[in-house]
Amino acid sequence: MFVQWKPELELGNSLIDTQHRMLMLLCRKLDIAIKTRQSEQTIQRVMLELKKFTEFHFISEQNLMHEIGYPDVIAHTQIHTTLLIDLQVELSRIRHRAEFPEDLLYAVHNWFSNHVVNEDLKIAEFVRNSPDRPIGEGLYAQFLGTPTTQSAD
Repeated sequence: MFVQWKPELELGNSLIDTQHRMLMLLCRKLDIAIKTRQSEQTIQRVMLELKKFTEFHFISEQNLMHEIGYPDVIAHTQIHTTLLIDLQVELSRIRHRAEFPEDLLYAVHNWFSNHVVNEDLKIAEFVRNSPDRPIGEGLYAQFLGTPTTQSAD
């Protein structure tokens, strides 16, 4: 599976888009580790890196939803919780050799693409129209290298 960033995954929120690109980078890193037949230990470490960054990203996205008063934060958080449980099950199955790392990569990539387009896009649209602004939004340009129209906090 060739994993790459697609323009349709851009949401227009620099913080979330940067994190989504990082998640895609980690999927690509796992893809390369598998294709180049890296050691099992190396592949396990990349999978752990992907899992930990996914956890971080979900917390960050949930904080954003709270900061802007997103009305569906509870439902969206439940989606995240379900994915993390599924991810842990997949990792366990791989460790016990019941599945292959390729299965995890395929599942995460498909879930990611569908989730961003179907769920995260709703958050991005809400952010654009919300009078409540994310904490530190004015700092995005300085730390993420992206333009912003908001003032620095």
